[in-house]
Amino acid sequence: MSITCAAALGVLASSACGASGSAESGSGGQANVAAAKTAIAAYQGHPSAFPVSEPLSKPLPAGTKFVYLQCSTTACGLIGSLIRPAIAAVGGTLTSVNASSTAQASQAAVSSALALKPDAVIITGIDPSLFGDGLKALSAAGIKVLSLSISKDVKPFGITFNYIGFPLTLQNGRLLADWVIANKGANADVVFYGVPALDFSGPMQKAFEDEMKKNCPSCKVRTDPIGLATIGTTSARTVVTDLQAHPSTNVAVFASSEVAAGLSSAMKAAGLSVTTLGYAPTPGNLQDIKDGGLTAGLAIDFPVSVWTGVDAAARLIEGGQPVPGQQAGQVPTQFLEQKDITFDPARGWSGYPDYQQRFAQLWHPAR
Repeated sequence: MSITCAAALGVLASSACGASGSAESGSGGQANVAAAKTAIAAYQGHPSAFPVSEPLSKPLPAGTKFVYLQCSTTACGLIGSLIRPAIAAVGGTLTSVNASSTAQASQAAVSSALALKPDAVIITGIDPSLFGDGLKALSAAGIKVLSLSISKDVKPFGITFNYIGFPLTLQNGRLLADWVIANKGANADVVFYGVPALDFSGPMQKAFEDEMKKNCPSCKVRTDPIGLATIGTTSARTVVTDLQAHPSTNVAVFASSEVAAGLSSAMKAAGLSVTTLGYAPTPGNLQDIKDGGLTAGLAIDFPVSVWTGVDAAARLIEGGQPVPGQQAGQVPTQFLEQKDITFDPARGWSGYPDYQQRFAQLWHPAR
Protein backbone atom coordinates (compact mmCIF):
# COMPACT_ATOMS: atom_id res chain seq x y z
CA MET A 1 0.00 0.00 0.00
CA SER A 2 1.82 3.12 -1.18
CA ILE A 3 0.36 5.78 1.11
CA THR A 4 1.39 8.67 -1.11
CA CYS A 5 -0.23 7.06 -4.14
CA ALA A 6 -3.29 6.12 -2.14
CA ALA A 7 -3.74 9.66 -0.89
CA ALA A 8 -3.85 10.92 -4.44
CA LEU A 9 -6.31 8.21 -5.38
CA GLY A 10 -8.42 9.09 -2.36
CA VAL A 11 -8.72 12.65 -3.59
CA LEU A 12 -9.85 11.37 -6.97
CA ALA A 13 -12.34 8.99 -5.38
CA SER A 14 -13.81 11.87 -3.40
CA SER A 15 -14.82 13.79 -6.52
CA ALA A 16 -18.47 14.76 -6.73
CA CYS A 17 -21.08 12.15 -7.63
CA GLY A 18 -22.64 12.44 -11.03
CA ALA A 19 -19.61 13.81 -12.85
CA SER A 20 -20.02 13.61 -16.59
CA GLY A 21 -19.36 10.12 -17.93
CA SER A 22 -18.64 8.61 -14.49
CA ALA A 23 -22.03 7.93 -12.92
CA GLU A 24 -24.11 4.78 -12.85
CA SER A 25 -27.83 4.87 -12.19
CA GLY A 26 -29.73 2.37 -10.10
CA SER A 27 -32.65 2.30 -7.67
CA GLY A 28 -33.37 5.96 -8.20
CA GLY A 29 -29.86 7.21 -7.45
CA GLN A 30 -26.39 7.64 -8.89
CA ALA A 31 -23.01 6.25 -7.92
CA ASN A 32 -19.64 7.50 -9.07
CA VAL A 33 -18.52 4.01 -10.00
CA ALA A 34 -15.68 5.18 -12.24
CA ALA A 35 -14.04 7.14 -9.40
CA ALA A 36 -14.50 4.22 -7.02
CA LYS A 37 -12.89 1.79 -9.47
CA THR A 38 -9.99 4.18 -9.97
CA ALA A 39 -9.47 4.45 -6.21
CA ILE A 40 -9.20 0.70 -5.65
CA ALA A 41 -7.26 -0.15 -8.82
CA ALA A 42 -3.84 0.20 -7.18
CA TYR A 43 -4.81 -2.48 -4.64
CA GLN A 44 -6.12 -5.14 -6.99
CA GLY A 45 -4.09 -7.97 -8.47
CA HIS A 46 -0.84 -7.05 -6.72
CA PRO A 47 0.38 -5.70 -3.37
CA SER A 48 1.33 -2.12 -2.77
CA ALA A 49 4.94 -1.13 -2.13
CA PHE A 50 7.40 -2.68 0.34
CA PRO A 51 7.89 -0.09 3.11
CA VAL A 52 11.60 -0.33 4.04
CA SER A 53 14.79 -0.20 1.98
CA GLU A 54 17.31 1.43 4.34
CA PRO A 55 19.61 -0.92 6.34
CA LEU A 56 20.14 -0.58 10.08
CA SER A 57 23.12 1.59 10.97
CA LYS A 58 24.62 -1.24 13.06
CA PRO A 59 23.64 -4.58 14.61
CA LEU A 60 21.61 -4.49 17.81
CA PRO A 61 23.65 -4.91 21.02
CA ALA A 62 23.78 -8.46 22.36
CA GLY A 63 21.05 -9.12 24.90
CA THR A 64 18.58 -6.56 23.53
CA LYS A 65 15.20 -7.34 25.14
CA PHE A 66 11.70 -6.83 23.71
CA VAL A 67 8.31 -7.27 25.41
CA TYR A 68 5.05 -7.73 23.49
CA LEU A 69 1.85 -6.80 25.34
CA GLN A 70 -0.60 -9.13 23.60
CA CYS A 71 -4.33 -8.41 23.48
CA SER A 72 -6.97 -11.13 23.36
CA THR A 73 -8.01 -11.09 19.69
CA THR A 74 -7.01 -13.62 17.04
CA ALA A 75 -5.14 -10.87 15.16
CA CYS A 76 -3.08 -10.03 18.25
CA GLY A 77 -2.24 -13.72 18.58
CA LEU A 78 -1.22 -13.86 14.93
CA ILE A 79 0.96 -10.79 15.39
CA GLY A 80 2.55 -12.42 18.42
CA SER A 81 3.49 -15.48 16.36
CA LEU A 82 5.13 -13.19 13.80
CA ILE A 83 6.94 -10.95 16.27
CA ARG A 84 8.92 -13.80 17.81
CA PRO A 85 10.86 -14.85 14.67
CA ALA A 86 11.31 -11.20 13.67
CA ILE A 87 12.94 -10.32 16.97
CA ALA A 88 15.11 -13.43 16.82
CA ALA A 89 16.19 -12.45 13.31
CA VAL A 90 17.09 -8.88 14.32
CA GLY A 91 19.16 -10.22 17.22
CA GLY A 92 16.91 -9.68 20.24
CA THR A 93 14.97 -11.77 22.76
CA LEU A 94 11.20 -11.61 23.34
CA THR A 95 8.86 -11.98 26.30
CA SER A 96 5.11 -11.95 25.59
CA VAL A 97 2.78 -10.72 28.34
CA ASN A 98 -0.99 -11.22 28.19
CA ALA A 99 -2.72 -7.80 28.13
CA SER A 100 -6.21 -9.23 27.39
CA SER A 101 -8.79 -6.51 26.53
CA THR A 102 -9.62 -4.93 29.90
CA ALA A 103 -8.04 -2.00 31.73
CA GLN A 104 -7.21 -4.18 34.75
CA ALA A 105 -5.41 -6.81 32.68
CA SER A 106 -3.66 -4.23 30.50
CA GLN A 107 -2.33 -2.29 33.49
CA ALA A 108 -1.14 -5.46 35.18
CA ALA A 109 0.62 -6.43 31.94
CA VAL A 110 2.40 -3.11 31.60
CA SER A 111 3.59 -3.35 35.23
CA SER A 112 5.03 -6.78 34.44
CA ALA A 113 6.76 -5.33 31.38
CA LEU A 114 8.33 -2.55 33.44
CA ALA A 115 9.73 -5.10 35.90
CA LEU A 116 11.40 -6.97 33.03
CA LYS A 117 13.45 -3.85 32.12
CA PRO A 118 13.33 -4.37 28.36
CA ASP A 119 14.82 -2.13 25.70
CA ALA A 120 11.50 -1.91 23.83
CA VAL A 121 7.83 -2.71 24.41
CA ILE A 122 5.36 -3.30 21.55
CA ILE A 123 1.57 -2.97 21.71
CA THR A 124 -0.99 -3.47 18.96
CA GLY A 125 -4.50 -2.29 18.19
CA ILE A 126 -6.10 -1.77 21.60
CA ASP A 127 -6.80 1.69 23.01
CA PRO A 128 -3.66 2.88 24.84
CA SER A 129 -5.82 4.50 27.51
CA LEU A 130 -6.45 0.98 28.88
CA PHE A 131 -2.86 0.98 30.13
CA GLY A 132 -3.48 3.99 32.39
CA ASP A 133 -0.15 5.70 33.08
CA GLY A 134 1.76 2.47 32.52
CA LEU A 135 3.12 3.33 29.09
CA LYS A 136 4.33 6.69 30.43
CA ALA A 137 6.18 4.80 33.16
CA LEU A 138 7.90 2.66 30.54
CA SER A 139 8.93 5.72 28.56
CA ALA A 140 10.17 7.51 31.69
CA ALA A 141 12.38 4.50 32.38
CA GLY A 142 14.05 4.96 29.00
CA ILE A 143 12.20 2.08 27.35
CA LYS A 144 11.16 2.57 23.73
CA VAL A 145 7.40 2.02 23.36
CA LEU A 146 6.22 1.16 19.86
CA SER A 147 2.57 0.75 18.90
CA LEU A 148 1.00 -0.74 15.79
CA SER A 149 -2.30 0.49 14.38
CA ILE A 150 -3.29 3.16 16.91
CA SER A 151 -5.51 5.81 15.32
CA LYS A 152 -4.95 8.75 17.65
CA ASP A 153 -2.18 11.01 18.92
CA VAL A 154 0.02 8.57 20.84
CA LYS A 155 2.39 11.06 22.50
CA PRO A 156 0.16 11.77 25.55
CA PHE A 157 0.24 8.05 26.39
CA GLY A 158 4.02 7.76 26.48
CA ILE A 159 4.33 5.93 23.16
CA THR A 160 7.60 6.65 21.38
CA PHE A 161 6.39 5.85 17.86
CA ASN A 162 3.24 4.50 16.24
CA TYR A 163 3.42 2.57 12.98
CA ILE A 164 0.20 2.29 10.91
CA GLY A 165 -1.83 5.17 12.29
CA PHE A 166 -4.61 7.60 11.56
CA PRO A 167 -3.92 8.39 7.86
CA LEU A 168 -3.85 4.70 6.96
CA THR A 169 -7.06 4.09 8.90
CA LEU A 170 -8.84 6.82 6.95
CA GLN A 171 -7.48 5.49 3.69
CA ASN A 172 -8.70 1.98 4.47
CA GLY A 173 -12.17 3.26 5.36
CA ARG A 174 -12.36 5.02 2.00
CA LEU A 175 -11.08 1.99 0.12
CA LEU A 176 -13.69 -0.27 1.73
CA ALA A 177 -16.41 2.16 0.66
CA ASP A 178 -15.08 2.46 -2.88
CA TRP A 179 -14.95 -1.33 -3.25
CA VAL A 180 -18.64 -1.49 -2.28
CA ILE A 181 -19.53 1.24 -4.79
CA ALA A 182 -17.39 -0.32 -7.53
CA ASN A 183 -19.14 -3.66 -7.06
CA LYS A 184 -22.71 -2.64 -6.19
CA GLY A 185 -23.12 0.84 -7.64
CA ALA A 186 -26.20 2.76 -6.58
CA ASN A 187 -27.86 -0.49 -5.50
CA ALA A 188 -25.66 -0.79 -2.40
CA ASP A 189 -27.56 -1.26 0.85
CA VAL A 190 -24.68 -1.68 3.28
CA VAL A 191 -24.11 -2.26 6.98
CA PHE A 192 -20.76 -1.44 8.57
CA TYR A 193 -19.92 -3.56 11.62
CA GLY A 194 -17.48 -1.60 13.76
CA VAL A 195 -15.68 -2.79 16.89
CA PRO A 196 -15.57 0.25 19.19
CA ALA A 197 -12.95 -1.30 21.51
CA LEU A 198 -10.46 -1.43 18.63
CA ASP A 199 -8.86 1.98 18.39
CA PHE A 200 -8.94 2.21 14.60
CA SER A 201 -12.59 1.18 14.21
CA GLY A 202 -14.26 4.55 14.87
CA PRO A 203 -12.15 6.63 12.46
CA MET A 204 -12.38 3.89 9.82
CA GLN A 205 -16.16 3.85 10.11
CA LYS A 206 -16.34 7.64 9.78
CA ALA A 207 -14.12 7.58 6.67
CA PHE A 208 -16.26 4.78 5.22
CA GLU A 209 -19.49 6.71 5.78
CA ASP A 210 -18.02 9.92 4.36
CA GLU A 211 -16.77 8.18 1.22
CA MET A 212 -20.11 6.47 0.67
CA LYS A 213 -21.86 9.81 1.01
CA LYS A 214 -19.49 11.48 -1.48
CA ASN A 215 -19.44 8.79 -4.15
CA CYS A 216 -22.93 7.40 -3.67
CA PRO A 217 -25.22 9.74 -1.72
CA SER A 218 -28.28 7.65 -2.57
CA CYS A 219 -26.77 4.42 -1.25
CA LYS A 220 -28.21 3.12 1.99
CA VAL A 221 -25.68 2.92 4.82
CA ARG A 222 -26.19 1.92 8.43
CA THR A 223 -23.82 0.84 11.22
CA ASP A 224 -23.96 -1.72 13.99
CA PRO A 225 -21.31 -2.11 16.76
CA ILE A 226 -19.83 -5.47 17.70
CA GLY A 227 -18.36 -6.12 21.15
CA LEU A 228 -14.70 -7.13 21.21
CA ALA A 229 -15.35 -9.95 23.69
CA THR A 230 -17.89 -11.54 21.31
CA ILE A 231 -15.44 -11.99 18.43
CA GLY A 232 -14.97 -15.67 17.73
CA THR A 233 -17.85 -16.62 20.02
CA THR A 234 -21.19 -14.95 19.35
CA SER A 235 -20.26 -12.29 16.78
CA ALA A 236 -21.35 -14.42 13.78
CA ARG A 237 -24.73 -15.06 15.38
CA THR A 238 -25.11 -11.34 16.12
CA VAL A 239 -24.41 -10.50 12.47
CA VAL A 240 -26.86 -13.11 11.18
CA THR A 241 -29.59 -11.87 13.52
CA ASP A 242 -28.99 -8.30 12.35
CA LEU A 243 -29.08 -9.29 8.68
CA GLN A 244 -32.31 -11.21 9.20
CA ALA A 245 -33.82 -8.09 10.78
CA HIS A 246 -32.72 -6.01 7.76
CA PRO A 247 -33.47 -8.20 4.72
CA SER A 248 -32.74 -5.41 2.21
CA THR A 249 -29.06 -5.28 3.25
CA ASN A 250 -26.93 -6.66 0.43
CA VAL A 251 -23.41 -5.82 1.66
CA ALA A 252 -21.82 -6.39 5.08
CA VAL A 253 -18.52 -4.60 5.79
CA PHE A 254 -16.35 -5.36 8.81
CA ALA A 255 -13.88 -2.98 10.46
CA SER A 256 -12.12 -6.17 11.54
CA SER A 257 -12.56 -9.35 9.54
CA GLU A 258 -12.30 -11.28 12.80
CA VAL A 259 -15.97 -10.42 13.38
CA ALA A 260 -16.75 -12.71 10.43
CA ALA A 261 -15.18 -15.78 12.06
CA GLY A 262 -17.75 -18.54 11.61
CA LEU A 263 -20.03 -16.27 9.59
CA SER A 264 -19.86 -18.30 6.38
CA SER A 265 -21.48 -21.37 7.91
CA ALA A 266 -23.87 -19.26 10.00
CA MET A 267 -25.17 -17.41 6.92
CA LYS A 268 -25.49 -20.66 4.99
CA ALA A 269 -27.52 -22.21 7.81
CA ALA A 270 -29.77 -19.13 7.89
CA GLY A 271 -30.24 -19.11 4.10
CA LEU A 272 -28.60 -15.70 3.75
CA SER A 273 -26.70 -14.50 0.68
CA VAL A 274 -24.94 -11.20 1.35
CA THR A 275 -21.77 -9.76 -0.17
CA THR A 276 -19.10 -9.47 2.53
CA LEU A 277 -15.96 -7.36 2.78
CA GLY A 278 -13.62 -7.13 5.76
CA TYR A 279 -10.43 -5.39 6.75
CA ALA A 280 -7.35 -7.48 7.57
CA PRO A 281 -8.66 -11.01 6.93
CA THR A 282 -7.18 -13.74 9.12
CA PRO A 283 -6.20 -17.19 7.79
CA GLY A 284 -9.68 -18.46 8.67
CA ASN A 285 -11.28 -15.60 6.75
CA LEU A 286 -9.02 -16.29 3.78
CA GLN A 287 -10.10 -19.94 3.76
CA ASP A 288 -13.74 -18.82 3.75
CA ILE A 289 -13.05 -16.47 0.84
CA LYS A 290 -11.36 -19.30 -1.06
CA ASP A 291 -14.35 -21.56 -0.37
CA GLY A 292 -16.81 -18.88 -1.51
CA GLY A 293 -18.41 -18.36 1.90
CA LEU A 294 -17.08 -14.80 2.21
CA THR A 295 -16.63 -12.44 -0.72
CA ALA A 296 -13.48 -10.36 -0.21
CA GLY A 297 -11.03 -8.81 2.20
CA LEU A 298 -8.83 -5.75 2.22
CA ALA A 299 -5.75 -7.69 3.26
CA ILE A 300 -2.96 -6.15 5.25
CA ASP A 301 0.39 -7.89 4.97
CA PHE A 302 0.64 -9.06 8.58
CA PRO A 303 4.17 -10.51 8.27
CA VAL A 304 5.66 -7.45 6.60
CA SER A 305 3.83 -5.03 8.91
CA VAL A 306 5.04 -6.85 12.04
CA TRP A 307 8.62 -7.13 10.82
CA THR A 308 8.51 -3.46 9.79
CA GLY A 309 7.37 -2.59 13.32
CA VAL A 310 10.26 -4.56 14.79
CA ASP A 311 12.59 -2.78 12.37
CA ALA A 312 11.30 0.60 13.61
CA ALA A 313 11.80 -0.46 17.23
CA ALA A 314 15.37 -1.52 16.45
CA ARG A 315 16.12 1.88 14.91
CA LEU A 316 14.77 3.61 18.02
CA ILE A 317 16.88 1.40 20.29
CA GLU A 318 19.95 2.35 18.25
CA GLY A 319 19.16 6.03 18.80
CA GLY A 320 17.88 6.61 15.28
CA GLN A 321 14.45 7.33 13.83
CA PRO A 322 12.01 5.26 11.78
CA VAL A 323 12.49 5.56 8.02
CA PRO A 324 10.10 7.63 5.86
CA GLY A 325 8.01 4.60 4.83
CA GLN A 326 7.44 3.76 8.48
CA GLN A 327 6.62 7.34 9.39
CA ALA A 328 4.10 7.42 6.54
CA GLY A 329 2.54 4.18 7.77
CA GLN A 330 3.21 2.29 4.56
CA VAL A 331 2.27 -1.40 4.64
CA PRO A 332 1.59 -3.75 1.71
CA THR A 333 -2.16 -4.06 1.12
CA GLN A 334 -4.34 -5.78 -1.48
CA PHE A 335 -7.98 -6.62 -2.08
CA LEU A 336 -8.29 -10.40 -2.08
CA GLU A 337 -11.19 -12.23 -3.69
CA GLN A 338 -11.64 -15.94 -4.40
CA LYS A 339 -9.56 -15.77 -7.57
CA ASP A 340 -6.65 -14.25 -5.63
CA ILE A 341 -6.36 -17.04 -3.04
CA THR A 342 -3.77 -19.07 -4.94
CA PHE A 343 -1.70 -19.61 -1.76
CA ASP A 344 -2.30 -21.69 1.36
CA PRO A 345 -4.79 -19.64 3.43
CA ALA A 346 -3.61 -21.30 6.63
CA ARG A 347 -0.28 -19.51 6.25
CA GLY A 348 -1.95 -16.12 5.84
CA TRP A 349 -1.26 -13.63 3.07
CA SER A 350 1.93 -11.78 2.30
CA GLY A 351 2.45 -9.74 -0.81
CA TYR A 352 6.19 -10.34 -0.39
CA PRO A 353 6.86 -14.01 0.44
CA ASP A 354 10.60 -13.24 0.52
CA TYR A 355 10.17 -10.66 3.32
CA GLN A 356 12.47 -12.54 5.71
CA GLN A 357 15.32 -12.42 3.22
CA ARG A 358 14.63 -8.73 2.55
CA PHE A 359 14.85 -7.86 6.24
CA ALA A 360 17.90 -10.08 6.73
CA GLN A 361 19.72 -7.93 4.18
CA LEU A 362 18.63 -4.76 5.97
CA TRP A 363 19.55 -5.99 9.43
CA HIS A 364 22.71 -7.96 8.64
CA PRO A 365 23.95 -6.69 5.27
CA ALA A 366 27.40 -8.27 5.72
CA ARG A 367 26.02 -11.82 6.04
